[in-house]
Amino acid sequence: MSDLIGNLAGEGGRVLVGALAAGLVDAVKKIPTLWRREGTAAEERMEVELHRSAGELAASQEGDSGEVRARTAIVWETRLRDLLATYPEAGAELTEILAEMQREHSIRPSAVQHVTASGRQSQAQGVIGGSIYNYGSTRLDSPAGHAQDKDDVDPGDRDNGQSA
Repeated sequence: MSDLIGNLAGEGGRVLVGALAAGLVDAVKKIPTLWRREGTAAEERMEVELHRSAGELAASQEGDSGEVRARTAIVWETRLRDLLATYPEAGAELTEILAEMQREHSIRPSAVQHVTASGRQSQAQGVIGGSIYNYGSTRLDSPAGHAQDKDDVDPGDRDNGQSA
């Protein structure tokens, strides 16, 4: 299987689940039509599966939504990968459906980045979509060697840019 099929199926699963989680069931109504190549019964089955996925995602908004979203995305990615492996020509149609969904509903795959900065005066940076996010310690050492927040420092203890 080509990387193109895997990447397209992965993006399809993520965008589809993002739309369903946002309650945009109408936005994904064209997805089941991709299975028309396997017959009306397959197309109808995918429509039922789509509504079932929407229901599971809606029910999970309270607690375990991350786990349900991940599982649902994997299920749809697998379905799309199997379809594209059998019918590669469906890739162009899937690409158009995804582009239409993203244009009309501003659906974008999300990015999550975990950045850890630990230790005294440590800093870390993360980049998402070209924006740089800086994370770091805002603590200063007091004369006694005890760390304290910079906002808690007595103004008389600060240099304030003046030399003695």
